[in-house]
Amino acid sequence: MPYVFSMTTRMATIAACCVLLLCVLLFLLGVEIGARYVAPAQASATPAASERAPAPANPDAASAPAVPASNAS
Repeated sequence: MPYVFSMTTRMATIAACCVLLLCVLLFLLGVEIGARYVAPAQASATPAASERAPAPANPDAASAPAVPASNAS
């Protein structure tokens, strides 16, 4: 019993949509892989939050000039 395959317009539309969706998903996968590939290099270039100097508790103290202990009155 031979099977005759006929490519209808509906089947061609479904195939084209699947190919288009596959291309879009592969592109997005490449973008995600690229972002994860570049992220470690950027993270090592900038210091982590724990390596930075802590922010002063009093913001006015950061702008005030330092006074040596011997000259303090």
